[in-house]
Amino acid sequence: MTDRIAELTKLTLEGKMFAEMTATEFDREDIFLSKQEMESKRLCEHMLNQKPVLTQYQKMTGFFLCRNGIVVGDAFHRQGHKAWEEMRKDFYLKNIDNLSTLEWQHATADYKKVLEKGIRGIIAEIDDSLKTHSEKEEREFLFALKNVAETFIKWAHKCSEKALELSDKTDNPEYKNNLKTLSNALKNVPENKPSSFYEAVLAIYVCFSADPDSVGTLDRYLNPFYEKDLKEGRLTRDEAKEYLQELFLMLQAATHIANGNFTRGGESHFCIGGYLPDGSDGFCDLSKLILEALIELPTWIPQVSLRWTKKTPKEVFRFVLDCERKDPNKRIAFQNDEKRLKCYTEICGFPFEKAVGYTTVGCNEPAFLGAITGSNSKINFARSVETLFHKKAETIENAKDFEEFYEIFTREMKSDLEIAYEYDNKYNRERAKDINYISSLFFQGCIEKAKSLTRGAGDVVIASPMYMGITNVIDSLIVVKQFVFDEKLITMNRLIEALQNNWEGFEDLRTIIIKKGDFFGNDTDRSNYVAQKLYQTLYEFLKDKTNLFGYHWLIGDLMGYNVHHKWFGEKTKATPDGRFSGDSLKFGLGQSEGKDRNGLTALLNSIAKVDPNAIGCGSTVTNLMIEAELVKNDSYFEKLVDMLETYFKNGGVHFQLTYVSKEDLINAKENPDDYCNLRVRVSGFSDYFVKLNETIQDDIIERTTHKC
Repeated sequence: MTDRIAELTKLTLEGKMFAEMTATEFDREDIFLSKQEMESKRLCEHMLNQKPVLTQYQKMTGFFLCRNGIVVGDAFHRQGHKAWEEMRKDFYLKNIDNLSTLEWQHATADYKKVLEKGIRGIIAEIDDSLKTHSEKEEREFLFALKNVAETFIKWAHKCSEKALELSDKTDNPEYKNNLKTLSNALKNVPENKPSSFYEAVLAIYVCFSADPDSVGTLDRYLNPFYEKDLKEGRLTRDEAKEYLQELFLMLQAATHIANGNFTRGGESHFCIGGYLPDGSDGFCDLSKLILEALIELPTWIPQVSLRWTKKTPKEVFRFVLDCERKDPNKRIAFQNDEKRLKCYTEICGFPFEKAVGYTTVGCNEPAFLGAITGSNSKINFARSVETLFHKKAETIENAKDFEEFYEIFTREMKSDLEIAYEYDNKYNRERAKDINYISSLFFQGCIEKAKSLTRGAGDVVIASPMYMGITNVIDSLIVVKQFVFDEKLITMNRLIEALQNNWEGFEDLRTIIIKKGDFFGNDTDRSNYVAQKLYQTLYEFLKDKTNLFGYHWLIGDLMGYNVHHKWFGEKTKATPDGRFSGDSLKFGLGQSEGKDRNGLTALLNSIAKVDPNAIGCGSTVTNLMIEAELVKNDSYFEKLVDMLETYFKNGGVHFQLTYVSKEDLINAKENPDDYCNLRVRVSGFSDYFVKLNETIQDDIIERTTHKC
């Protein structure tokens, strides 16, 4: 790390690089303008009134925030989105009938377009679109976008002037030259397409203000600039690393130090590697440099996922896993392109060339460059099981075999899902009342269709409400099949009675189920059969279904920052898997509580086999807890690399690793001051264990620790 980057890192970790907002006074006569004219006018005035974050150590500047709630800001923070704010009061994190809850959405801007065309090229697109749209509201929207685009250029020029002013006050010759270089570069980008790798990174730095979320597929759209500059001798690898690190520091600084998310990687998440449109594997020297640059920084944001393909060389997979085990802040996770692209091309119907543009954002939600994640909700997937055993027991007590029971369950499950998906549509329908200008400027379809991204402008978007309790449901179905029908150890009526009494008086039965249950994750014929049967049913139910914007429904299962699995579980009565009334549900696709008894290989096999149709390639996460020795010991580590590569080859979608002993986790919960630096992967993001909600801490403690 250079001295310059070290100084910027220090300022970032002290919270001094945060873009504080300058208040703007607006003309009271704005009220006489149309809604779109007023909102865009005030947004532009707010932008130009901001002060660039600028120190003598910088070679980049230009990031600002719209978070005062007065102007209509970016689509991620949603400030000034009045319909969203009204809906948020009553529904955000507040479930409906213990079935559906409103949640957040992530996205990534189309930085590739910015680098190929510059904002001047985007303005030309707006002018072309104006020729084809005659409706008043559409034209007002396009004019609003054009005003914002032109203001972005003015903002960059303002930053240019400030950099030049600071250069005159700086004594250090190197830093003085850096600021002059920055000033000149801001006269070109993002207004025009970049002429160098440095200008390309700077353009992203400035435009990140429009959607301060994910930077998408960073290596592939920066690589042409990187390779060209290296070849022509205008750039060294070390210089490129500096530029990347300054960008990453800005992504960290975009979250205020007082915000509880300052140490959570889910605030910005992007991908490297993966298939390119021509079918080749995209991991390149720049991908490697991105990892090297990131893990050299003692920061937490952003986090990155490797997109693995069958063409990914073994040494690349090993290199990224090696980076992961050396990264104390645990910013690296892994995706399987083979499974995800099967989903996006075969189920969603996206052309391969567009499907390969996906990235993972936030806590592991998939989004495509210039697109948002298409859902807003969490679903209590276990509610259907609860209903059958606690409210409609008469419908199942005389089922003659598992298949008949499963048909009854399927009807209840589909009924719940129909209701939950309609709630998701309602959330989207309400959000569509808001018009976004600054993010829509950089999102697919918004200019061509003269439509805000909040109104379904994108054509490559998926909808993935997240199921809480999917493993609980699989295990409950297994228990019914195993104990009631296969082994006939209990009757259906006795199981119903046990659950309705919350296992009280049936402790011996529960003990047998916990000890002998053929639970998911053990790679047995029965457990695999039930899990695959459920996913096949979900595939048949969802494969042709889309939401109100035409986005395909897929299965998600992650929790995110908020403990929905706890909130749903608190109102969900006892279930056949041995869960008590009020216990948290499970999230993610995996197993815990020691129920995966047959080891890591069996667990990975079970997960890889469960979903051959790839309907579950929405927002999914698989947490793997392994012994630290498996990563610290080089011999064991090589075996782990082979095992995880095989897991992907067999159809696994995702994994992220935590290798902390259960003893350390328990001690950390009891004596947090002694374990301040203990970091774990949670639900698509990492954080310090002692900072986590107690419910999440308990969930991590309950994960099965696997040995080699």
